[in-house]
Amino acid sequence: MKKVLVVDDDPSLARTLELYFKGKGYSVEVANSGLGGLQLWQTTEPDMVLMDVQLPDLDGPEVLAKAKEEKLNGDAIMITAFHDTDATLKAIRLGAVDYLYKPIDLDALDLLLEKILVQRKRQERLTRLCHVISESYKPDQLIGRSAAMLGVIKAIAQVAQSQTNVLIAGETGTGKELVARTIHHTSCPEEPFIAINCAAIVGTLLESELFGHEKGAFTGAVQRKIGKLEYAGHGTVFLDEIGELPLEFQAKLLRVLQEREIQRVGGVQTVPFLARVVAATNRDLNEMVQHKTFREDLYFRLKVFTIQIPPLRERKEDIIPLTECFLNRLNQEMHKHVLRIPNAHLAEFQEYDWPGNIRELQNVLHRGLVMSTRDTLELDENWKIDKHAAHKREELQENVADSLVSLEELERNHINKVLRFTRWNLGETCAILGISRPTLRKKIHDYQLEQND
Repeated sequence: MKKVLVVDDDPSLARTLELYFKGKGYSVEVANSGLGGLQLWQTTEPDMVLMDVQLPDLDGPEVLAKAKEEKLNGDAIMITAFHDTDATLKAIRLGAVDYLYKPIDLDALDLLLEKILVQRKRQERLTRLCHVISESYKPDQLIGRSAAMLGVIKAIAQVAQSQTNVLIAGETGTGKELVARTIHHTSCPEEPFIAINCAAIVGTLLESELFGHEKGAFTGAVQRKIGKLEYAGHGTVFLDEIGELPLEFQAKLLRVLQEREIQRVGGVQTVPFLARVVAATNRDLNEMVQHKTFREDLYFRLKVFTIQIPPLRERKEDIIPLTECFLNRLNQEMHKHVLRIPNAHLAEFQEYDWPGNIRELQNVLHRGLVMSTRDTLELDENWKIDKHAAHKREELQENVADSLVSLEELERNHINKVLRFTRWNLGETCAILGISRPTLRKKIHDYQLEQND
């Protein structure tokens, strides 16, 4: 026999609900306070709990919170007045499956019971068809059982024994920074890890941010500033999106790597550079070298040891472990307790190509946890549409990124194009560009243009 617990301080309403459920063959317990309801919930283990939001001692959401702490079973339905909206929303966040407005409409209650019955049957079926999530993963752990990822882990172990510069290559969202942090924590965990997004710092500020500056070096430099490279000490400097580094700054970084010393902006003294450099890119630096948008000498300085991270579509064996790891982390962050995922979802995950890689998987799971009200992961049925839209956005962003260059690079390419068109006739080139011959010669020298370019 199904058990129902009614918790309401209105005797008339409590009696009405008691008679209603008994008429449907339920076993009914009644409490007129929050504490009394909690005690009966603990001892009678009801299948369903109907509880008023406002009670004389503990209110409904408080009872729900305690029941959640004690992991008590039973579908909770809140009884609420129209002015209890905030408390009702709080109760829903705490796990209530639905709510009823006063005065109670028994026809509406019939529909709600039918809905809950359908949901419960579905949940029971899902539970039989679910993969139970392991809770053994640690935060920031590098996850991988595929041959490709085992190769990455082996490479990390090899390079961590030295101070060799490392270039990490891989598509967007594959976890390049996590690999960089793993190298750092394996080799020098007590030293600083300095992450620098080369695409996020304005070009004019890049030199000051990385090298630091002396007091009075420029307007606004009211005191000496230690740069990120110097601050790294004997640790690790992680240069993310190294392919976005402005061409004019690449020569300055190259000098630091060659000479192992830093000169602050406006300074004359040099400071030893002691850190390991780990760079990451989702672009083909070799191709950029061919197009003269990335310095060849800097490229070879960075790629002393290269780690190629495979995209998620090439490491399908890692999808379930990654899903378990992310769900555990998200459960903690969002104060959820979702420990099951339908096997049907896992099958879809295995079939999908994940153009956004691990980051896209995290986002799908995050949205799923927001929607999940029980211990089983629920996904929006339109997540596949969303992922295709994400794929389109990813392609668009990559196309735009590939077309973005600095004004200096734009000028260099245009002058080179005109010179080739005129077959290096300087007079014709000056006429087309609208500049003087001395200015043209200076730009040819500055941009290191040659007639066979």
